[in-house]
Amino acid sequence: MSTSTPKITDARPSTVNHGSKEAPMHAVVLNVTVTDADAATAAVRDQVVPQVSGTAGFVTGYWIRLDRGRGTAVVVFESEDAARSAAAEAQPPGDVIAFDSVEVGEVVANA
Repeated sequence: MSTSTPKITDARPSTVNHGSKEAPMHAVVLNVTVTDADAATAAVRDQVVPQVSGTAGFVTGYWIRLDRGRGTAVVVFESEDAARSAAAEAQPPGDVIAFDSVEVGEVVANA
């Protein structure tokens, strides 16, 4: 039995076409501590997602619940400027989520 491993070249480019040039997308990566999973999930669905998805340059986002009261969000934007602006404005929704780290990085591949 052979195992096939995807190659990085199989991934789609991580750029957005802005007219005649392509610019790399950037993501805001948030690592959080959650004190009340149910309340945090409701806050993310009811407050955070609608607010973030209306932000200029928003492409897509994923909010992930992890074990032991932790979570991660990866929110992709069309440009580094849009990602940095969103990161600077990010605020936890109430006291059920605390930000441990907020970072911006270039998206190098997606599938």
